[in-house]
Amino acid sequence: MKKLILINLLLSIWAASAVEASAQRLQRQILGLHLNMTKEAAHKRLQEIGIVIRHEENRQEVWQVRHESFSHLLIGFDKEDKLRYVTAVAREDKEAKRVGYNDIGDVKKARQAGDPKINNFNYQWELPAADGNPHMLVIVAGRTPKLVTTYTLKSLESTVPLEKD
Repeated sequence: MKKLILINLLLSIWAASAVEASAQRLQRQILGLHLNMTKEAAHKRLQEIGIVIRHEENRQEVWQVRHESFSHLLIGFDKEDKLRYVTAVAREDKEAKRVGYNDIGDVKKARQAGDPKINNFNYQWELPAADGNPHMLVIVAGRTPKLVTTYTLKSLESTVPLEKD
């Protein structure tokens, strides 16, 4: 019985360290934007790297950005004007420096939420709250087995859900 308890304890420690190692590698920001930052701080950063294209319903905005890998950022704020999600859309022109799924995180440690049989690649990692960052979901999606089309950070702590995401 003691052996079984020891084995379970060791397996639990190993599993926790694997999750922590994955969480350490994944970035908790995209192009200098991190979840829960104020609208004012987010706009200051966005004005440095791009221009607003449009304001949409439910506190959502679309920004065109100057970056080697991404062309646009889609952002959403909660009712307290804190950043609750940011999605980067990949550039697909010849000069783009394309990002691979494994550049974001280890896909072997991700949940596959899409269906690769129909070219729907969708990898997700859940990160616990840490260092002032909220509990979040990191999502990368694309139409090819290797290259990211969208890269999203989404707060899982939003106190006031909005109707559309």
